[in-house]
Amino acid sequence: MKAKTIAFCGIDGSGKTTQLKLVKDFLTPKKVLIAKAGYHPLNEMGQSKLLDLMLEAKSGIEILKYYLKLQNKDIYDYDFILYDRYLPCFLAYAYAYDVHCLKLIRNALKILQDPDLILYFDIDPNTAIERILKRDKPLDKSENIDTLTKAKEGYELLMKLFPNVENIDASTDEITEQKEIQKILRKNHFI
Repeated sequence: MKAKTIAFCGIDGSGKTTQLKLVKDFLTPKKVLIAKAGYHPLNEMGQSKLLDLMLEAKSGIEILKYYLKLQNKDIYDYDFILYDRYLPCFLAYAYAYDVHCLKLIRNALKILQDPDLILYFDIDPNTAIERILKRDKPLDKSENIDTLTKAKEGYELLMKLFPNVENIDASTDEITEQKEIQKILRKNHFI
């Protein structure tokens, strides 16, 4: 049987990676694969044209290759694949860097299968920045209020283009969020 796929999406600092780990623990003893791909080379691109994004952005091409490979790889050996970021994340951050043709890119990349479920962690960018600053590591170039605000705008536009999206209020504590996610997994017959 094919693995059920769940994508964890949201701006940096929204808690998606923390919740992904909690969901993995919750799903044990099922066989779970965590698939992670970043989009951070976009940070150096700054303003970009669509052609640059599609043909030259290493992150976009690498993400595309990575997910295509995963879709053809041993997905029958797993019960669940949890994506730490997926296509909507790449597109939301492309929007943050002034690539505004999201529908066109989305349609061009229809080769990627949509996950069975997208969990979108919705959070105010100011709250996300507060969380990021509590981490014990240097800030990434994308971890600033302007980029997070624009990426959030991108997510709000994008979530309408994808099926099976469930919004999570990421401004609450991680236990409340985890209970909400478990409720969503039950409602969607994942468990």
